[in-house]
Amino acid sequence: MISLARKFIGLFAALCCLALLGISASAATVRELKPFTAASLGAIKQAQQNKPFILAFWSLHCAPCKEDMAILAAVHAKHPKLAIILVATDKPDDHAAVSRFLAEQKLGRIEQWAFADSFEERIRFAVDKEWHGELPRSYLFDSGHRAEAHSGVLDQKALDAWVARAMKPRG
Repeated sequence: MISLARKFIGLFAALCCLALLGISASAATVRELKPFTAASLGAIKQAQQNKPFILAFWSLHCAPCKEDMAILAAVHAKHPKLAIILVATDKPDDHAAVSRFLAEQKLGRIEQWAFADSFEERIRFAVDKEWHGELPRSYLFDSGHRAEAHSGVLDQKALDAWVARAMKPRG
């Protein structure tokens, strides 16, 4: 009877260890969100100097944003050298939920940012004076950092054509 109890305790301890390993493994996939402020676009442009990139704004509460994110993840899988930056427009209080949601997505090395301020109008205005908050909102920046703004879910064919032009070697 004692050996059966020891086996049970040993099995229970092993299961607890596996559960803890599972928790730490899933927590390891959660990346810290970079804070997006009114000055962040300038910093991103500087980091992407002479390179095209996509800047995409989304929210947890926006169903079309999730469709847009899947399209961007597919583009990233085909063109891993093209920088794609996702920015959650959710309030700072929601950042934990944003991080959990993003950890569940297959986003590869897509950069993940979130609005650092609840005064989102100031951030939006710094990005684009014509943007009134509609989501999803994407900006396709060519290597000269001229932007094409797009509201709504990106059209796959149009996006593929833009990527082909943007990734074409200059010569």
